[in-house]
Amino acid sequence: MSKRLELRFNNEEGRNVTVALDEPVEPVDEDAVAAAMETIINENAFLSTGGELVEKRDARVVERTVDTVYEG
Repeated sequence: MSKRLELRFNNEEGRNVTVALDEPVEPVDEDAVAAAMETIINENAFLSTGGELVEKRDARVVERTVDTVYEG
């Protein structure tokens, strides 16, 4: 099972932009994540095809499990 922390933003065109980090430290500190997202926006750390990131949407931990049913 793998986990990712997805930081989701809106850009200048109002489109969704996701910045993903593999294997986040758990438990995830909500305040630290919110502060990091603010820093990303304030420092223009990332530029998307729809312009700068302008607003935090949300952050979530996504778990992925892969069960192999056949292997040749």
